[in-house]
Amino acid sequence: MSSTATPRGLVPVQLLGGTPFAGSVRQIPIKASYGTKIYNGDVVGIGTGGNAGHIVKDTVGSEINPIGVFLGCSYTDPNSSQPTHNNMYPGSISSTDIMAVVSCDPNCLYEVQATGSLGWANFGQTIDLATGTTGNDTTGNSNAKVDHSGVADAGKLFRIIDMVTKPGSAPDDTYTDIIVMFNPKQHAFTAEDALDLSLIHISEPTRPERIGGGGWGVKKKKRGGGGG
Repeated sequence: MSSTATPRGLVPVQLLGGTPFAGSVRQIPIKASYGTKIYNGDVVGIGTGGNAGHIVKDTVGSEINPIGVFLGCSYTDPNSSQPTHNNMYPGSISSTDIMAVVSCDPNCLYEVQATGSLGWANFGQTIDLATGTTGNDTTGNSNAKVDHSGVADAGKLFRIIDMVTKPGSAPDDTYTDIIVMFNPKQHAFTAEDALDLSLIHISEPTRPERIGGGGWGVKKKKRGGGGG
């Protein structure tokens, strides 16, 4: 209930157009022995330096290329050698096959609790994560929340899309439950400088073509000359 402070991280609920969230996720590696715990519902980003090519838990106020929300992971347990699925990443796992499950669609909407009261006057504004985010080692769930005191018209990590209205939760509650999406100017896949296109050489128009294994590849269009 949003009359009580019960933060539970970011919970994916639907897409911007109204389609219910149906578990559309990507698996992205976590570097072996990465020392920070990541809880279900935490914001994660693309690592840099020694963590380049892997995801990391984002630090409030200094997010690193945020891409989405962590929803669990899998790895080979270094002690039992058994495949393991975990609601959280416990930290300092030495396995080399750690794969995080991440909701990273920029148009995904998340339910999250605020640190105080918000209402329809805040619709469309931006908001950041609150400090002091940890989690529950028993359930694996995050207690991430958003900072109601720092809402602004622009510049924050999330944009407020809706108010949660259901039994025990309503706009202007003491700890308001709200619906947010990543601010496109902050999300690593949609920010203007998210990708350095100078590193990608595109010489001809391309189109997708189904490749072996049922996936989709990219095939260059043939130029003139030949029939077919």
